[in-house]
Amino acid sequence: MVSPGNDLQTLRGCILVAERTDPGWISLYPLVSGILVERGSLLSHSAVVAREMGIPTIVAVRGLTQRLRSGMHVRMDGREGTIEILSP
Repeated sequence: MVSPGNDLQTLRGCILVAERTDPGWISLYPLVSGILVERGSLLSHSAVVAREMGIPTIVAVRGLTQRLRSGMHVRMDGREGTIEILSP
């Protein structure tokens, strides 16, 4: 998870974790290996565009931003909709 204001290149290969996204974030998608979003639905703009780009994405994850902090290591499975915290 990257905090606002960090160099965008630090996103490369990371999983983007956000409370919500908007269409302006689409330019970040090619940098990341996955996307986790607390709010939204399977038909949200973020989820649809990520699917079109082949980026694993899980949306509508209650309490996501309270449980995950910048620098944590997580594993996600977009097909199964699972998230595993690997390190605090």
